[in-house]
Amino acid sequence: MGLIGEFPRGIQNCTSLTSLNLSNNELYGTIPSDISKLIVFAVDIDLSSNLFSGAIPSDISNYSFLNSLNLENNKLEGPIPPEIRLLQRLRMFNVANNMLTGPVPNFVNITFPAESYANNPGLCGSPLELCVTERVKMFLLINKRTKVMVIDGNEVNNDPKILKLEKIVTRMSFMELSKATLNFSQDNEIGNGMLGKLYKALVPNGWTVAIKRLQSSEDLEEEFVSEITTLGILRHPNLVPLIGFCYERDERLLVYKYMPNGNLHEWLHSTDDKARFLDFPLRVKIVVSVAKALAWLHDSGNFHVVHSNISTQCILLDENFDPKLSNFWEATFVEPNDIGSNLSLSPMVEFLDFTTYKKDVYKFGVVLLEILTGKESYELSCSSLNLSSSSFASPHDVDKLLLGQGFDNMVMQLLELASDCMKFIPDQRPTMQQVYQTVAAIARVHDQTGDSEIQLHLD
Repeated sequence: MGLIGEFPRGIQNCTSLTSLNLSNNELYGTIPSDISKLIVFAVDIDLSSNLFSGAIPSDISNYSFLNSLNLENNKLEGPIPPEIRLLQRLRMFNVANNMLTGPVPNFVNITFPAESYANNPGLCGSPLELCVTERVKMFLLINKRTKVMVIDGNEVNNDPKILKLEKIVTRMSFMELSKATLNFSQDNEIGNGMLGKLYKALVPNGWTVAIKRLQSSEDLEEEFVSEITTLGILRHPNLVPLIGFCYERDERLLVYKYMPNGNLHEWLHSTDDKARFLDFPLRVKIVVSVAKALAWLHDSGNFHVVHSNISTQCILLDENFDPKLSNFWEATFVEPNDIGSNLSLSPMVEFLDFTTYKKDVYKFGVVLLEILTGKESYELSCSSLNLSSSSFASPHDVDKLLLGQGFDNMVMQLLELASDCMKFIPDQRPTMQQVYQTVAAIARVHDQTGDSEIQLHLD
């Protein structure tokens, strides 16, 4: 009907209402936290295809007679309230196409298909992929016996290390990936990095993927395992999804979801036209999301990860220019407290010291300066010794494309934050949680992210 506005609380005056369908409108704001008091006898609720944001209220679990709940195609975030699993009469449940995170509820009387949760990158648990803690536990407990697998008619001996990796991410055949890239044709090549070449391909299930073919070198074995055991386990809206891997003879390949807008470095430095497209609000959006992802990695509660190699080259951009962190081959992963330290595969360790985390903070500061100044990272590293005196943080160093657009005060605040992140003494640098809180607060005041409820979610 083209309705615009927040959820109509006056609906509480419809005291005999049992079915409410407000789908396919332009309603925004949060779903009322006391919704069960507004529609007391609800049996069917459909709020799909609107602009609702914020969390799904746990109050919905008070609907003892609810049969159908449809919340798909909104901007809802945070976890699905676990209390919802107790709704014994629920027969239809759909939260697809939102920004939800955390485990899927284990409903008492019914199991809903994966389609009910589709396109929520942060959701996990049956019928979706296992959650981080479950994956790590399975990773640790996997049978270590050597097996033989048949791939494309060829027997491939599997050592225990590869068997563990198969429990984390799908193993794919070299023949399949070679066919998808037209035998790794130069026409399909989209990049050439430190570990090897990157190819764009369409795999049989219809997905467009990026395939990284590692250089033939035993020296890269550790990096190959590191990428899978970190990025394969982790699920976050701002991490590039690792779809699969190939381990055959001398071939080592990693398969990722394809990011159509390449990496941030190309947009900042390739041409003036590309840099001009990255206006200040878009750059702030990228900064906030990267900071949020790093804060989550450092302290999610279940694990602790240090990326160790943050740069504009490893910040990929999807079709909406949402950033996705990649290149986890130097990352270190602290295993959860409730799991024993009997894991022999890198990059998991028993603890990380204080300065290890602060390495990510420093490199984030470099990325922030690169975004604000348009200068290459090596230029910024050379200038970093001047940061303690704040001499670097001046309008003269700011990208000329950003000046005079009404954001000068905000630019100076972010330059000061970059200066704090790059202080010479590690313990004088803020934590990534503090960094995220700071950039989110700056963005909120200036309303530069479109997110009216920016807060630190580490679920």
